[in-house]
Amino acid sequence: MRRSSHGQHGRAVRPEPFAAVAFAILASGLATAQAPPGYYASLDLSSPAALRASLHAIIDDHTKIPYTASSTDTWNVLELADQDPANPSRILDVYRNRSHAKVGAGNSNYDREHTWPKSYGFPNDAADNYPFSDCHALRLCDVSYNATRSNKPFEDCTASASEYPIEGGSTGSFPGTSNWSTGSFTTGRWQVWRDRRGDVARAQLYLDVRYEGGVHGVTGYAEPNLVLTDNRSLMDSSNTGNNESVGYMGLLSTLLTWHFADPPDAGELRRNDVVFSFQGNRNPFVDRPELAAILWNRPWPGAFLSYGQGCLGSNGGIPVFSAVGTPALGQTFNLRLASAPSSVPAVVNFDVVRQNLPLGGIGFVGCTALALPVFGIASATDAQGALTLPVPIPNSYALLTQSLHGQWLVLDPAGRGAVFSNGGTLTFGKL
Repeated sequence: MRRSSHGQHGRAVRPEPFAAVAFAILASGLATAQAPPGYYASLDLSSPAALRASLHAIIDDHTKIPYTASSTDTWNVLELADQDPANPSRILDVYRNRSHAKVGAGNSNYDREHTWPKSYGFPNDAADNYPFSDCHALRLCDVSYNATRSNKPFEDCTASASEYPIEGGSTGSFPGTSNWSTGSFTTGRWQVWRDRRGDVARAQLYLDVRYEGGVHGVTGYAEPNLVLTDNRSLMDSSNTGNNESVGYMGLLSTLLTWHFADPPDAGELRRNDVVFSFQGNRNPFVDRPELAAILWNRPWPGAFLSYGQGCLGSNGGIPVFSAVGTPALGQTFNLRLASAPSSVPAVVNFDVVRQNLPLGGIGFVGCTALALPVFGIASATDAQGALTLPVPIPNSYALLTQSLHGQWLVLDPAGRGAVFSNGGTLTFGKL
C-alpha cells in the first residue's frame, strides 16, 4: 500500500519521547477553514506513520469530477474555486494573477494547470484516473504561463533565471513579486510568485497523502502511489507516457519551505470549501498547516515566548528567567535565570528542575506543584549572578498548536536554598 523510502521522501520517524520539555501542556488551538465538526476527529498524531494512515483514511475515496463533460465537470468547479474575489463573473489565474472573464470551457485565455504535472504518473484520463481531475491540485492558469511552466519541478531559481511577472507586480529585481523559470523538464525549475507558492505547495502535499496506492474504497479502481521527492531521476522514471502505479514529483524540500513561508489566506480557505462541496474531501494542509511538520519530520517554525507571574511561592527572592534566542521544535535555546539567591555562593552549581503545573482555566489559575524531576544542571553563575541552561525542545508532535506553561525551581544541591522563578508561556502556533 505505502511506501518505499526513495530519494528525499520523508520516512516514518517516531517522535522523540515527550521528555526534558520545560513546561506542562495546555491546548490552545489554531484557526482553521470551515471543516465540518469532527472531520479530523480520527487523526492520530502519535507518529508520522500513524498520522499519514489516519489522514489518508479521512481524505480518501472522494467523488471523481469528470475532467470534461456535458454535465458538471472540472471547468465548473474551478471557475468557482478560482473566482476573482473582486468580480464573481471572472477568474483569477494562479501564476500570472490575471483576471479573465469566465468562459465556462476551453478558451485561448486560460486553461487547466495540473500543478503536479500529469506526465509524472497519470497522463491519460479515464474513469479510474482520480488524480487527473482532482480539483484540489488543478488550477486555472494563463495559457502562456502554463505552457512555459510545462512539467518543470517546483524549485527556487536564481537571479539569472527568466522572469514571468504577475499582473500589477514589480519587475526587474529578483525575486520581487514574479514567477521565475529556468531549464526544461525535470532539469528545469519553476519558482512560483510569493503569494501563491504556499497554495501550490499544499496541493502537492495533499496529493502525496491522498494517493497511497491500493484501490478506491467505493469504485474499486486501482489508484497510483504519488510520492514527493528531491530526486529528479525518480521523476524522470515516472514520465513514461503511461499511467503508472507510482508517480514522483518535487522538490519536496522546496515545497515544504514554501508551505511554511506562505500560510493559507482567506482565498485558499474558501477554495478548499468549494472543492470540498463537490468532491467531498478537503485539503488538510490548508485546514491544518502544522500537519506537514509531523509528516515530514520538520521543525514547526512558530514559537513565541511570553512571561508572567508564577503561581508557586518563593523563598529567598524570585529569579527572573528569559530566553536567549528563538525556541522552536527540534532546536535548543538558552534559558537565563537572573538574580540567583544571595544566600547561595555564586560558585555553586544549581540543579534546574522542571516544575510540572497542571493548569485550570487560563494562565496559572489553580496550578499545583507536582513531582520535581531533575531537568538539567546549570553551569556556575556568571559575573552578574545569572545561570544559563541550554533547553532542548524535541520534535514532539504533541507540542504543535499547544501552549506550554511552566515555572522554574532553582535548587542548591547542598540544601542551602531553593527559589522559584517567574512563570512563562511558550506557545507553538500558526505563523
